[in-house]
Amino acid sequence: MRQFLTAVAIILMASLAAAENLSQSCSQQGDSACIDWDRQLIIAEGIGVPAQTAKSVAQKNATAERAARLDAARNILEMAKGVNLSSATTLKDAMLQDDTVRTRIQGMLYGLRVVGTPRYFSDGSVRIRMEASLRKTIPPELYATPQAGPPQEIPAPASTVQPSSRINLNQVYSGLVVDARGTNVQPAMSPKIVDEDGVELYGSAYVAQEFVQKHGMAGYVKTIDQAQGNDRVQPKPLVVKAVGTSGANRTDLVLGNNTASALRKIAKHLNFLREARVVIVID
Repeated sequence: MRQFLTAVAIILMASLAAAENLSQSCSQQGDSACIDWDRQLIIAEGIGVPAQTAKSVAQKNATAERAARLDAARNILEMAKGVNLSSATTLKDAMLQDDTVRTRIQGMLYGLRVVGTPRYFSDGSVRIRMEASLRKTIPPELYATPQAGPPQEIPAPASTVQPSSRINLNQVYSGLVVDARGTNVQPAMSPKIVDEDGVELYGSAYVAQEFVQKHGMAGYVKTIDQAQGNDRVQPKPLVVKAVGTSGANRTDLVLGNNTASALRKIAKHLNFLREARVVIVID
């Protein structure tokens, strides 16, 4: 009994240490996994113990590693289910609506390979880290708008709205940083940016699909410095402030009409939105 309790204590301490380590690179936390939205990865660590029937050290290690891989994969799957595909849909919704989607995603996750070196503990248990690419795990048809032709043009601004005087319309910008701190925005595979009237400025219909599949719609980071230094928007990003969110899942960002007007004028002559060069700063 004492040995069993010791093993349980070791596993719990290892789990807490793993959660702490995972949190350093993640922008969204879960109970047993997290998401690095900048690199578009779901990260989890699983703990496994040897099978009671294992006799040799090799058998114990093998059965413990197998259990740890399954534990990590389960943790990744549970985290993936909560991923917002859009302002109205989560991956769990899509899996419940279509058994093909559920089977496809589960097959991808359980075929993952271990990242890094497994860590062995004195009681025979093993801790393993696994990562899943959001873009490779979630089929693009679930969040990207199919296009028969080139990306749509951003709608022309209302004539009564003046561009923001804080934005230099003559500057050549390389990307867009949206400061969404304080809005309680939630990360998503397919976020949108709209103005105060609900008119869309950015979404999957405005992005070339090769960029969506290669980079995702947007990166999410925690600080302005991280955003401005991000390769996705370097070397000269435009930084704007969101005034709120919209949609049931709070994934879509709202810009003030003056800011939106300036963005429309700039984006008309530049390709950074078409190439999904967007980074969102979240709390």
